[in-house]
Amino acid sequence: MNRVVIIGHGPAGHRLAERLRAGDGSARITVLGAREEGPYNPALFTRAMTAGLPLEWMALPGHDEDVLLHRSRATSIDRENRVVRTADGAHHPYDRLVLATGAGEHVPDLAGLRRADGALDERVRSPRCPRDCLGLRAELGPDTAVTVLGGGLLGVESAHALAAAGHQVTLVHRGSRLMSRELDSAAAEIVAERLRATGVTVRLGEIPVELSSGELSLRDIEPVRTDALLLCTGTRPNTELAAAAGLDVAADGIAVDESLRTADPRVYALGDCARHPAVRRGTLETTWNQADALAGILLDSGRESHYHHVEVTRARGNGLEVTCLGPAELLPDETPGIEHVTFHDRGRYRYARLALHGERLAAATLVGLEEAGAELTRLHETGGPVPSNRLALLLGHERRADTGAPPVTDKVLCHCNNVSESTLTAAFHAGAEDVTALAAATRATTGCGSCTDSVRRLCEALSAAAPPENSHERAFPAEEEDAA
Repeated sequence: MNRVVIIGHGPAGHRLAERLRAGDGSARITVLGAREEGPYNPALFTRAMTAGLPLEWMALPGHDEDVLLHRSRATSIDRENRVVRTADGAHHPYDRLVLATGAGEHVPDLAGLRRADGALDERVRSPRCPRDCLGLRAELGPDTAVTVLGGGLLGVESAHALAAAGHQVTLVHRGSRLMSRELDSAAAEIVAERLRATGVTVRLGEIPVELSSGELSLRDIEPVRTDALLLCTGTRPNTELAAAAGLDVAADGIAVDESLRTADPRVYALGDCARHPAVRRGTLETTWNQADALAGILLDSGRESHYHHVEVTRARGNGLEVTCLGPAELLPDETPGIEHVTFHDRGRYRYARLALHGERLAAATLVGLEEAGAELTRLHETGGPVPSNRLALLLGHERRADTGAPPVTDKVLCHCNNVSESTLTAAFHAGAEDVTALAAATRATTGCGSCTDSVRRLCEALSAAAPPENSHERAFPAEEEDAA
């Protein structure tokens, strides 16, 4: 594995290069990225829309000098001679090649979205582009009407964030329910009510026809006032390079096996451009987990290794609190061998549906139950048994029975700023002994905020396991006072 070439310098390629460098100082790592500017953290893009978070704060950290970053577009892959050619005429030989080419915005065929030259209209923005997010932020005023097109995960997050920041927001979705890939009808209705309570006008089952001056026309119903249109209509994987190289490519990505390997044993793919057999829906967390796993696979080529996919989808944003675990097909009532637990508190925007196989969690959908979401995610990832008092668990009353400090792992708790549990633990022992201090020391919780409860739980566990401050020093003075 002496020469590794990574095509793509987005979150997947950046993370993989960092993990490879940390694990093997002898590897020659080359990253091919065509953009002059470096990669950004997508988890922070909604903060750019709502709070004007500057580009430099969203930027992922630069690589050290041992990682060669070549800013030129890859034009072809010669698999026979194991060489990648770039637009500037350079040749990059490889022992292992990784495709991290990501995905592009899917632009629907809607009149008015494009200008005569084919470029998108200046009112059309993408929440996947940091500059678009900042551009939208600059345009937002007290009377600006923003329409979010698409009711999937990204559309729900974006609409909620903009409305929570006080802006006029309408969400238009063709489907009959929000986040239809992840949520059943009851959970989707709770999410819709949560959005409405935040100030979002939710328009479901409505088909957009044309973007014109100041409005978005809908079929058979009155138009929606639209000063800015946010496209949340899905993505299409960037697979052209892989297809030209003769790799197995479909509409949903480059085919890979359980080790993220293509049909060519020297070529791998990960992130939004890859089609893994276990991944039903890719998320940023999935991308980063794949990068971590692939680094281990490449560093340990002497034995067979796999990427173990844990299905986790979260809607980011304070007050939204949606967590989906495991495959959704296990949640219907008629699933054989599965026990279902349902909790529905519509008045407080809370909902849960658990699918249990014995004492283990097979799948879950949770809305408005932040503490339960954090604990069930832990159980889902570790395979631990679900406590018998399910209601207490859902309401956040069931606590882990830890008697000492939790084992320190390198699991990432804050995905916005890539802060691991081991980093937080080290900062705690260095004196950052509450959430505020840990945030200042590590930047954890300062992104979308969805990791705050996990960081708080870790802080509580470490505090409970720590010995009393200066316990040995205080014993003798106390005895002297008693004697006196």
